[in-house]
Order: sequence, then C-alpha cells, then structure tokens
Amino acid sequence: MKFLFRKMIRSVRQFKLQFVSVFLLAMLSVVIYSGLEGIWRGIDYEFDSFANETALADEWVSAAYFTSDDVTAIENMKGVSGVSQRLRITVSSPSDDGSDTYLSLDTVGDESISSMKLISGKKYDKTITDSVWLDRDYAKENGIFAGKTIDISYNGNTVRATVAGVVMSAEKTHYIGTADNYIPEHNKYGYGFMSNDMREKLGSQITCNLLEIKSSGSDVKVNINELLGERFISYYDRDTLFDVSFVSGQAENLKRVSIIFSSLFILLSVLSMRTTIKRLLDAQSSDITTLKSLGFSNRKLTLYYSLYGLLVSVLGTVSGYFMSFPFSKLIQRSQKKLISLPEWEIRHTIGSLIVVLLIIALSLLTSVLAARKALIGLPAESSNNKSVHAKPLLIERGGKIWNRLSFGMKWTLRDASVHKSRIMLGIISVCGSFMLLMIGSGTPDSIKAFTAKSYSEEFVYDYKLTLNTSNTPEQTASLKNELNGQLIQNVQSRITLEGERKTCFKPVTIFSDGNYIGLRTRDGSELNENGVYVTEGIADSLGIKTGDKIALFTSFSARSFDFTVDGIIPSGMPQTLYIGSQRWTDAGAAFRPSHLLCGPVDDPDSLGNDVRISQLITSKQQEDNLKDFSSETATVFMLMKIIAFALVVIVLYNLSILSFIERIKEYNTFRVLGFHFREICRLASLENVIILVIGTLAGIPSGLRFLELYCANFSNDTLKIYPVIKTTSLVIVFCIVAVCTVATIVLLSRRIRKIDMVQALKE
Repeated sequence: MKFLFRKMIRSVRQFKLQFVSVFLLAMLSVVIYSGLEGIWRGIDYEFDSFANETALADEWVSAAYFTSDDVTAIENMKGVSGVSQRLRITVSSPSDDGSDTYLSLDTVGDESISSMKLISGKKYDKTITDSVWLDRDYAKENGIFAGKTIDISYNGNTVRATVAGVVMSAEKTHYIGTADNYIPEHNKYGYGFMSNDMREKLGSQITCNLLEIKSSGSDVKVNINELLGERFISYYDRDTLFDVSFVSGQAENLKRVSIIFSSLFILLSVLSMRTTIKRLLDAQSSDITTLKSLGFSNRKLTLYYSLYGLLVSVLGTVSGYFMSFPFSKLIQRSQKKLISLPEWEIRHTIGSLIVVLLIIALSLLTSVLAARKALIGLPAESSNNKSVHAKPLLIERGGKIWNRLSFGMKWTLRDASVHKSRIMLGIISVCGSFMLLMIGSGTPDSIKAFTAKSYSEEFVYDYKLTLNTSNTPEQTASLKNELNGQLIQNVQSRITLEGERKTCFKPVTIFSDGNYIGLRTRDGSELNENGVYVTEGIADSLGIKTGDKIALFTSFSARSFDFTVDGIIPSGMPQTLYIGSQRWTDAGAAFRPSHLLCGPVDDPDSLGNDVRISQLITSKQQEDNLKDFSSETATVFMLMKIIAFALVVIVLYNLSILSFIERIKEYNTFRVLGFHFREICRLASLENVIILVIGTLAGIPSGLRFLELYCANFSNDTLKIYPVIKTTSLVIVFCIVAVCTVATIVLLSRRIRKIDMVQALKE
C-alpha cells in the first residue's frame, strides 16, 4: 500500500486542477453552512442566555392606566406566574448638536421580571434620586457615560438627571424607537430606566401604564380587551413584539439561507468528485491492468481509489471549517448594527459536524461506486479499448432536422449523450450561479424598489408629526387646518374572522380626508373615507379576502366593531388595516388622531417649537433609514455574488479540462485529418455554449422563484418586500455567467493549441 500511496500523490499532482475544483467546492459547502450557522446559532444562544439571565417577560400589556383590580385580575388568569407594574413614557433630550433625541424611560416594579443587565456604573436602585440608567448603544453614540448629567423633557417639564449606569435590556434587542423605522438609529432613539422620584418631577399623572407578564399558555391574549375596555392600548407576546421577534426571525432567515446554498454546493462537489474519479480511472486503465496482473485484488484497488475522495473531501471540509470563522466575522459586523446583545460569540451546533461528515461520506461513497464499476473484469479485459459508443439519438430519427445540423453539433450531441453526468453538472452549476446572482442582485433591487415606491407613490407627505397626547380636539383641528394636513390614528386591534375562533392582534390605521396617502387596492381603486382595507401581508397571513367580514376590538374601545373588507392593498410598509375615518365613526368608534401628515412647511423650525407636536419625522429620514437597512445587508449579497462567480468558474473550468482529457484522441484525430486549431476550438466550445443556454433557460425562472422565497424570508409583521430585479441587473447576471463561460472556452482553446502533433500521429 506504500507504493500505492506514492502513486496516489503523483496522480493528484497530474490531475491537480480537477482535484482542486472538488476541494474548493467541498470547502465552500462548509464555509457557507458553518459560517452562517456561527451567526444564527450565536444569535439564538446569546439571546436565550440574555433572556434567561434577565428573566425576559412573555407578554406585554399597555393601557391608559391600570388599577389594582386590573393587576389582581391578570395575576389570577390561567398561566400567569408573575406581573411587573411599570410606567413607560417617552422623553426628549438634546444632543450635542442641539437636535432632539428621544428616550423611552421606564420605572421598574418587580425587578425579577425583565430586569436589566448592568454594563457600567451603579446597579439599578429605584430609591436613588434624580437618576436614570441608559442603554449602551444610545450612550455610546451620544458620548454619554456613567456619572454624566443630561437634560430630559416631558410635557413641557425639563429635569436634569444623572446617568447612574449604562445598561441593556433583552426586550430591546432590536430597538428602533419608532414604528416609522426599520433599523435602529441609536444616535436618535434610546431607552432606559428611571428612579421613582423622576416620575413625579417629570409631571406624570399616572403610576402604571404597562404590565410585563411572566406566563405560559395564559388567557391574557383572549381576555385582555374585555378586562380593560376603553383603557386598553396594546398587547404583545414574544412572537409579536418586534424588538424581540426580529431577533428570532433574523436567525431563522440566516438558517434557511445556509441550508439552501450549502445543499447546492454539496450536490456539485459530489458530482464533481464522481466525474473526476471516473476520468482518473479511465486515464489509468493501463495502470489498473498492470496492478491486477501483479496480484492487486479489486478490493485493494477499490480501497486505493476511494482514498482519493477521502483525501480531497477531508482537506476541503477541514479547510472550510476554519475558513468559516472569518466568514462569520464578516457577516457579524453588519448584523451587530441590527441586533444588540451583551456578548456575541460565533457558535456552532452539531450541524456543522454533520455537514462535514456528510460531504466526506458522500465523496467516499461516490469514489467507491465509481471504482467498483471501473474495476469489474479480468486483467486482460481491462487493457481492451473501453471506448463508449453513443447510441443513436432520438433526434437522429427525425431525419431532416438531424441532417440540417452541422458536423460539430452532431458530434457534441452524441458525446453529451455518453457523458450525461458531465453535462448535468455543468447545467446545475450555471443554474445555481443564476440563483445566487439573482438573489445577490435582486434583493437590493427589491429593497430599493420598495423604498422608492413607499415614499414617492404610496406616501407623499414631507412631515409626519406625532401629536401631543394632551391636545384638545380644537388644537388638533387648528393644526390640521394650518398645515392643510391629513390626520391618522394608529391603534392596535384584536382581530377575529367570521366563523373562526383564532385571535390575533394587528395594527390599524384610521385616516381622515387628505392627499398624502396614495395607496391603491389590487384593482387600482383609491382609498376613501368610507372604506376598510387590508394590506397584502396581513391578508395573506390571515387568509383575508375582499368581502370577508371581520370583528375588530381596538384600543380605546369597550366593544368590538364589525366591518366588511372592501379591498386588499399590495403595499410593502407598514402592514396594517386601513379604515376611513367616516366608516370608523359611523360604526360608533371615536376618532382620536395620533399623527398628522403634511407637505412642505415654510418654517420647519416652528414645528419643533409647537407645543401641539411631541415628535416629528420627515419622509426623507424614513427613506434614509430603509436605505441604511439595504446598505447593512449589502455584505451578504456581495458575498453571494462572489460565491456564484467562484462556482461557475470552478465547475465550468473543471468540466472543460475533463472534456479536453476525454476528447484528446478525437482532437488528435481531427488534427491528423487536417482540421485547423481554430476549427477544433470551435467544436470544443459548443458543449459549453449548450450548457450556458440550457442553464440560463433553467436558471432564470429558478432564480426568480428563489428571489421570491428569499424576499418572503425578509418580510415580517412590519413590512412585506416584493421581489423585483431590474432588467439591467438581469443582463449583468447573464453577462457574468457568459463571461465565465467564455473564459473557460479560452482556457480550453489554449490547451487544444498545445496538442503535440507527434503524439497525435502516434494516436
């Protein structure tokens, strides 16, 4: 076996390009899976640890205020094990440049539920006076540290507070600050906790408007509306609170991507291994004959040739595992801007080991099967000519069609019918490259199209103003008239479909007359004040259709209201129910505007000083936030493009080399018969052209389907991203694959031009 081992080393050197391609495909399979697993498993593990350490609540209920009877009733509900009473208010604080930043501040009731993790400074103590504890990311972005004093304002009251500590909370892992954002803006929005005396100094008239509940299978979701009546504002659990659910959703998205694309590379690496081992055995048929004559049994030779697959797969997978760590680090940088965790190590499950062992096992099995098939027969039989002759093709029976084909096309088709696995491998690689490239280019295109449509067609306002909760109806009406704006009210509603007992909570937007909401239904109809509409994301998730009857038990109401859906809106963001204010009030509900949409303002600074306005955001800021989301995810899409490029180059070049080796006798024969090198190169390139054409025809629809699935993974309860790929992007994708194909043809042509004429005559 020592002799065979030395022979194996020489053979690997002789066929180094083929084995390198298999090595790279095996390596990329592990890099993609283990690299992405290190991220999503790290997210899952660290978030679970963070949530357990701080005893993250399971349900959140907010109301205008809670009474002691409310708290007792909830504590006695089935499945509830603990309730923490809190007051949550939004305050403003000036930044160094003079602009306002916004903080969500809580008092703390039961410190054993949704506690905070101390990063620096003093541990939380509700009895310490004039103190706040701020979140790590906000503090870092605004140059705040433990011991610094800041000014905070609430309803016209300004208080100077000492930052006693810097903390983190598991329920704010993806804190965006406002529903108008999709990714965090830590420089502008933050959260924190305050000592009990701060509530009184800021002038809050209530002591509790939020309950954080520890539970398991509780009845809170079903009964909370009836219990609180008009005081109810919102209900969330871990699956619907966006600050929490985004984390698990992002981990699940990365997990799906890792499985889909590593599966593609595993398939290609196994097929490449099969073609490489098969070609090696064909090239060494005389060596096999000699070895058999010397007494080497089929079992020993099978073991020997299986070691090729074992060696290459082990080297590739082990290298891929170690390469996955820098790959994970690269992805982790962008994810850390979306998710805030105290620690975030790269972690793997047994899945990485399974992928490694799977590739090794499949490569070994492929090598064994290929070797056994080639080694069957006596030594004398092995030395015979094993040339495989193609059977007549179905197209040959057509007569006229076959006769019209050129000699080169006939030769290529007959050769392809013999080497089906080689052709199939090429088609799969081109198809897979299209899928990766179309996702890498199409997802950014989809996000850009979604952003442009949202803020140029669907919403055409310049400013979105959050109204002060203490405004009188007269103040709100006067502001609307002054700015010629459009009023909206955002509430949450428990939705029940007719004939179904399923209960879910979704946002509802009630809108007045105005020209700043340009949404349209599927049939192109504009929204009107007498209509009830559902965005497509919610409609798809709940199975709602036009004409369906739904019952809404909304915030600030003591009963449910029945509506008939008038249309479905294909809108990306936000995912909500839209109800005209006239239809809303006709049903007996009260219209209490929370926001005002308006166009350009002569003096924008006056909006910030208007006591009727608590916050303002421009459509430009919202658009920029979505663009930032696109840029933060750009790393993933760029890596997809690079991997796709590597895939098509590696596989097609490997196939070209195999094709050259398998056809060397034919090329020599053509040369002896007087064919010019240019003619031989043209014949040799036909196979790659056929692979490109078929791969393109299969790859474009497959790529569009995978782009649709990938965009669906990015969609959630807040937004729905529709798949879009620009024509220019599609052309670029095709050009990349075509250029790679041409490059392999050029490399193949160089090899053909190096054919030795003397050797050709011997053949």
